[in-house]
Amino acid sequence: MTIRLLSRVIWFSFAASLVMTTQAEAQVTTVGGVLNQLTTSWSAFPSLLSAAAYVLGLIFSARGVFMFKDHVDGDKNNHVPLSTAVKHFLSGGMLFSLPFMSSAVMANLLGTGAPVVGFTSTHQDPGIGGLDEMVIQFIGNIAGPATYMLIGFAYISAILLLITAITRMTKTAQEGPRGPAGIGTLMTFIASGALFSVGQMIGVFSSSLFGTNVVSTYATISQNVLPAADEAIVAPVIESLMIFIMIVGYIAFIRGWFVLKSFADGNSQATLAQGLTFLIGGALAINLGDLVNVLQKTVNVAGITFQ
Repeated sequence: MTIRLLSRVIWFSFAASLVMTTQAEAQVTTVGGVLNQLTTSWSAFPSLLSAAAYVLGLIFSARGVFMFKDHVDGDKNNHVPLSTAVKHFLSGGMLFSLPFMSSAVMANLLGTGAPVVGFTSTHQDPGIGGLDEMVIQFIGNIAGPATYMLIGFAYISAILLLITAITRMTKTAQEGPRGPAGIGTLMTFIASGALFSVGQMIGVFSSSLFGTNVVSTYATISQNVLPAADEAIVAPVIESLMIFIMIVGYIAFIRGWFVLKSFADGNSQATLAQGLTFLIGGALAINLGDLVNVLQKTVNVAGITFQ
């Protein structure tokens, strides 16, 4: 009951942080500005989660003390196994050291040398006007803010998943996949580590698929398809559409970890194939330039190349 009440307080505080600011801000005039403002509103939420984890650590540690006392007293009507008290002590210690735990789950997945995903440069906006210009300006305005917002969302989600996984350590084996040694709890730790280091995870997937962690966004069109003057107009539009698909790929990649976690928890609406599809499909969408290049070289087609 205490944990459930505390979780409600956390979510209420998160919702409040989206509609309240601590200081006057400049008026937002673009969609990118809205996304930046939303990301700024989230900035204090990790500290709130750390404080909540500390409070939970105090609760679990205190419960562990009383459980250990009940075990030593040997009350037949209220016998508490020693393992239950130990689990509460361990969970309390993990919650007290949440920053260390976040580093530990990341290191267990990627070590210390995993490359962060990078991006190549793009063509300069030619200022051609019309609908093409609107597409280029819109994507250019939202690309950076949307990426930072998704990374911030992944980080906050990782903290929540880590707290969830630690609190599950106090449950019993009767909980099944959500028990202390259940596959659902293990996958929750893994998903947390992946979301903490989402940039490195995308870099790892990109390197595994295409041999490089640098995502291609620079489009070069062969002269036998379009003359150089037309290429300068078309290439920025192609790149803008590719960047939009990359943003969608980020969303799919992050969602894939949640699907795998739901599958491991025993959710019948989530499947392993669905989770892997989101992860691999998201990685392919982020690496759309390399994917197109590989496909056209596979069928020996000359034309648009991405480098």
